Parts: sequence; C-alpha cells; structure tokens
Amino acid sequence: MEIVTLPPPPITEQKQELPSQLPLPEKREAVPDKPEEKAATPIVPQEPQPHDQTPTMVKPSRMLSEKVLADPRSRKARKELAALAPGDQIEQLCNLEAMAQISAWSKDFQPDRVIAYAMADPNMTANAFSAEGAALHSKREWYRLRFKCELTPDHKKVAGFEFLMGERIPKKDWAEHSLPDDDGPLD
Repeated sequence: MEIVTLPPPPITEQKQELPSQLPLPEKREAVPDKPEEKAATPIVPQEPQPHDQTPTMVKPSRMLSEKVLADPRSRKARKELAALAPGDQIEQLCNLEAMAQISAWSKDFQPDRVIAYAMADPNMTANAFSAEGAALHSKREWYRLRFKCELTPDHKKVAGFEFLMGERIPKKDWAEHSLPDDDGPLD
C-alpha cells in the first residue's frame, strides 16, 4: 500500500447567508463613524521587545566541598584550612566549592585555583560570601568568575552555591590583577 499526498483543494469564495439581525456584543469599543477619523490614528507596528540577555547563575543542587575535604587525600588541606583565620577559612572553603562545582559542571575546565579578590573585593554578609570579581585558573589560563556561597550558621560548611563563568582574562591583564603567570598548575 502506498500513501499518496494530495494537493490541498482550491480555495473558492463562498457566500454565506448572514442573519439579518446579529446579536450585539455586551461591551463595544468606540469605533469611529467617519472614515476620516480612522485615518487620524495610524497603526504603529509593535516593536519586538528585547529579550533579557543577562546570563543566569548556575545553581547546583548538591554541595561538593564537604566530600572533597572528607577524602583522605585532603588531609593536608583540612589541617591548613583549620589553621587559617575565620575569614580566610570562609574564603578558602568557598573557593574550594567553586573549583569542585565548575569541574563537575564542565569537563572543559580543570580548576586548580580561585582568587576571590582578583577583579573586585569580595563581600561577607551574615552567612553569605560573594565574589563578583573572582578569577579561576584552569589549563594555564585565567577566567572571570562570579559566585555566591551560602554557609551554615557556624561557617564550617557550604549550604548553597551559585556561580557564573566569564570570559578568559587576556594574559596582558594578569599582572594588573595580581594573577600569577606560571606555566604549570598552581599549588
């Protein structure tokens, strides 16, 4: 059996008999009675509204820094983290979360360092650490990074995290932002 597609039937004008009395709608808009009134209000085509092109933050559902620090290979990192001042502990914990999340988010990145204060000073408000001008080092390149890190009330664990990866930072700008110019991964 073969299926054959037929062309659409030709369109012909058909006259329909309209009832002599049409029911009027309950609400009527003012319609000008005179043709010259219609011409007085030109029809202006609606311009398309611009779409919001603001990139959205990536909001992972699972926090990863706790798992990274629980790994036996992170024993030295746990010890060094505990020796830092409380403000530095928060920054380093959030930097660790940023590297883990970005690594899980895209295999194009292999983060080995985050500098939260590279382009702008980070902020700490209550239990939230935010870095609008951070930089991430991956595969011998620096990238702009923005993140917000929500902490537990004791500031020992990450409770929520969101980030936005930015463009590659040109090598000529590294010194201006104190970004190390090393050829290998950073310790």
